[in-house]
Amino acid sequence: MKRTLVVALVLVAGIAAWWLLRKPKHDDPAKPAPGSAAMPEQRISGSATVTPAPSLPDNNGEPRLADPGSGSDFVIGDVHVRDHRSGDNQPMDVPPNIHAPNTRQLPSTLTQDIAQKVRAVLADCTKDVAKDARGEHPRLEGQIIVSIKDHMLSITKATMQLRDMSNDAAEATKQCVETKTVGLQTDASDQDDIDNYSIGVTFAVL
Repeated sequence: MKRTLVVALVLVAGIAAWWLLRKPKHDDPAKPAPGSAAMPEQRISGSATVTPAPSLPDNNGEPRLADPGSGSDFVIGDVHVRDHRSGDNQPMDVPPNIHAPNTRQLPSTLTQDIAQKVRAVLADCTKDVAKDARGEHPRLEGQIIVSIKDHMLSITKATMQLRDMSNDAAEATKQCVETKTVGLQTDASDQDDIDNYSIGVTFAVL
């Protein structure tokens, strides 16, 4: 009886050992497989939006990255300008006259009134400019910044450039016009207060 029990126990132990040896080993997920490089842990929090870099098709139809140096950036007065014009262009030297849609616009009669005072300053500043310092079509291009306070419109800043005029005469005229333009006023009795309103001006030099 005892011998039969011992044989049975040995048989059970042998079957258990055979079963354990047959059971496949599971890879430890914390350890990389032999021969493979360990991957660094990545942590992502919050949300992110991935936008591909802008690209343009080349002659073969393959995309290429847009030239980050295309266009030019510069500052005119207090305005930062991004110039996207193609070709070899002279940098802009007069601020763009931009008014956002659906914002207050001053009436043309008022802007014309102050513009005519600028024109009178230009005539005074160019009266002594020699004829040989002028080209065929000399002109002034510029921008004035105005404010209205207590129903009086005043020019607070001016940026001017002279075209088709010799460098020395153009610089002297520019300084004269800018200096004498700032502070000019005109009546704005029907207008509420406003700050930093831009007006573009262009006049022929007569």
